[in-house]
Amino acid sequence: MKKILLFFFIALFSFANAKDNISSINEPRIGVLLVYEAGLAKIKVKNLGDEVLTNIYVYSNSPEVYFETNIETLQIGEETPILLVGISFDYLDCVLFLEAIAEAETETGGYVYDMSADPGSYSNPNYADFYELNEYTYAYFDDYMYGSQSGVYQDLNNNSIVDVGDVINYTYTIYTDFNMGYELSEIIDNNATVTISGNTATGIHYITQEEIDFGYVYNTAYGEGFDSCGQSQFFYFDGQNCSGCPNPNNEFSIVSITPLPPHIISGNVKFNLNNDNCANGLNFPRRTVKAITSSLNYRTFTNTNGDYSINIPNINESYTITTLENLPANFTSNPSTRSVNSITNAASVNYNNQNFCISSTTSINDLSILFTNINDAIPGFTANYMIFYQNNGTTVMNGTVSLSFDGTKLTFNNSAPSPDNVNTSSLEWNFSNLLPFEIRSIPVTFSVFTPPTVVMNDILTFTAIVNPIASDVTPINNTKVINQIVVSSFDPNDKTVLEGAYIEESQANEYLTYLTRFQNSGTANATFVIIKEILDANLDWTTFTPIAESHNANIEIRNGNELTYTFPDINLPYEEIEPELSNGWMLYKIKLKNNFSIGDIASSSSDIYFDFNPPIITNTVTTQFAPLSITENFRNNFKIIPNPASSIVTISMENLVNSTYEIVSINGKKLTEGTVENFKPIDISYLNNGFYFIIITTENSKSTYKLIKN
Repeated sequence: MKKILLFFFIALFSFANAKDNISSINEPRIGVLLVYEAGLAKIKVKNLGDEVLTNIYVYSNSPEVYFETNIETLQIGEETPILLVGISFDYLDCVLFLEAIAEAETETGGYVYDMSADPGSYSNPNYADFYELNEYTYAYFDDYMYGSQSGVYQDLNNNSIVDVGDVINYTYTIYTDFNMGYELSEIIDNNATVTISGNTATGIHYITQEEIDFGYVYNTAYGEGFDSCGQSQFFYFDGQNCSGCPNPNNEFSIVSITPLPPHIISGNVKFNLNNDNCANGLNFPRRTVKAITSSLNYRTFTNTNGDYSINIPNINESYTITTLENLPANFTSNPSTRSVNSITNAASVNYNNQNFCISSTTSINDLSILFTNINDAIPGFTANYMIFYQNNGTTVMNGTVSLSFDGTKLTFNNSAPSPDNVNTSSLEWNFSNLLPFEIRSIPVTFSVFTPPTVVMNDILTFTAIVNPIASDVTPINNTKVINQIVVSSFDPNDKTVLEGAYIEESQANEYLTYLTRFQNSGTANATFVIIKEILDANLDWTTFTPIAESHNANIEIRNGNELTYTFPDINLPYEEIEPELSNGWMLYKIKLKNNFSIGDIASSSSDIYFDFNPPIITNTVTTQFAPLSITENFRNNFKIIPNPASSIVTISMENLVNSTYEIVSINGKKLTEGTVENFKPIDISYLNNGFYFIIITTENSKSTYKLIKN
C-alpha cells in the first residue's frame, strides 16, 4: 500500500548527461546532492575526481535547514550519505528546500567545492554539481494514509445466546508511511455507528437475525483524512482475516459471530375443552412456557395458534419444561413436565414436539377488559384507542362490552366492529361464543374538539366494562378506567403505565399495564423491530402477561428480568411514505411484588431497535405506592412560584426536606435537574413557551407538578 512521491525539479541537465560530462574531467572534484529516500531526507557527498579528498566540510546556508558536519576522507569514487535530523518543512507546499555546500582539500594542497543549487555568480571552475546543475534543489513528498478494521462479537446481554441486540465492536486503525502528522476526518461505514476521537475510531454494529442465521457479519468501511502535506486522502479499511469464512459478498471485513448457533425448544399448547385429551382441543394463546435448568431460566409465550419456541445455548444442559405458571390449582397438564437434554453441537438442534394439553377440573366464568390509548389526544386531531376483552375462564361466554367517554370533549368516529348501541357519551357492543382464553379487540377512533373547548392539560376519562359480572370469579378486572391528559404534541417512541404515577393500597395486588409505542421515522422500511427491557426489581416477572401487539411478535423472558419482544419480518414502512402504517406498539401487564410498600417506586423504559440501528430509548415511567392522604400531604409541601413563569421559577417548601427536582417536557424528555433549595431561582429562560412537568423526589415520595412557560 505504501507509496512515496518524490519529485526533483530539474532546470538544466539530466542525471546521465551530467554524470558523463563530469566523469570525462580528470581533476579533483566533489559533488553534493539532496535526496529523499524511504521517508528520510539525506545529503549525499561523493568524490567525483581523480584524487583522494580530505578534511571535507559539509554545511547548509539555507534558512529552512541548518547543519554542518565533517568527513575525514573520501576515496576516489566513494559516496557518503548524511542523514538530516530535526529538519523543518514548509507544510503549505510540503516541500523541503535546501542549499548544501561541500568543501574539501586535495592531495596537492588545493580546494574543491560544490553546491546543491545553481552556483549563480560563482565563477570558480571547481564548482561542479553532483548530478546536474539545478536552479533549486528540493523534494516534494506525500504521506500516504491507509487503515485496517477488526471486529469482536459481544454478547451484550450476557445470556449465552446470540440474539438480536448483541453487537460487533469494531476498531479502526490508521497508518501512514512516515507518521509525520495526519488528521482523520471521516469514516464511512454503513453497517456500524462510528465514533472518532482524534485519530482513533471505534464502531458498533447491532446484529440482525439474518446475520445470526448465517453466522457471520460482513462489512466494508472507508476512511478519509488529511496527510502531513494537507492533501485529502480516501482509502479502504482492510478487514481482519477470517480463516475459512465464506465471503459471497466480497466484503473487506468478516467477523464470525459464533461457531455454535443456539438450539431451539418448540411445541404446542392446547386446552382440553372436550375432555378428549386435546384431540380436538383449543389452541391456548399467550400461555407461559418455562424452560429451566439449575442455573438458567427462560420463558416464552404461545402465539395465537398455541405454538411456542425458545432459544437456548448450544451447550450441554438438562431443561425442565412446564406450562402451568399463574394458572389456578384446578388446572392440570398432560404431561405435567417435559425434559430436554441439549448437547453441544456444531449445528443448531430443534427439540420440537414438546407439546402440552391443559385441562380444568371445574367450570370457571372469568372475563376481563382493558382499554388503552394508541396515540396521544391533541386538540383538533384524531385519537385512537383499543379495547381488549378476554375470556380467562373455562366456559364459552356471551355478553356485552361498553365504553363511556366525555361527549363534551370527544366525538365518536368509528370502530370495528361498529357498536350495537351509540349515544353522545357511551358505546356498546354485543359479543357471543367467546372461547376459553380467547382475546378479542375493538379499535375505536374519536375526534378531539378544538380549543377553547379542549385545551392542553385537560383530562379525558374513559370507563370500559365487560359483562356479565354477576357470575364472574374476579369481577374487579371487568372494569377499566383511564384518565388521559391532552397534550400539544407527542413522541412516537414512548412508554406509558396506564394506572398512572400513583396507586393506593387497594390497588397493590392488581396488575400494572404498560404500553410501548414505536414509529419508523427513518428513510427506509424497517425489516424487523426489537424491543428490550430490564424489568424493575419491584415487578414480579413471574406474573408477566402479554396482552396484544400491533404486529406478530415473539416474546421471551430470560434470566428473570430480561424481556424481549421480536417483531420479525415486520417490514414497517417509514413515516414519510406511510404516516399511519409506520407506527407499532406492544401492551403487557405485570404485578408488583408482595413486599411492595409505601414509598416504593416501580419504573419501566424500553430500548427500541429498528434493524441494526442503535436503540431508541423511551422515557421512563414510574408508579409509586402511596396512600392518597400521604400523597396529598407530600404535594402540599411544595409549591411552584410563579406559575406561569417566563424566565425564573422557584420551588417553595413548607417543611424543609431533602429533595431533588427534574424539569421534563410533555414527551418525558429530561431537560434539567438539581437539588431543591427553598425559593432558589431556577433559570427556565432557555425553554420554549409551553407546558412542562416538574418532578420532585424525596427519600420516600415522588410527585409531579405542572409548569407553564410563557
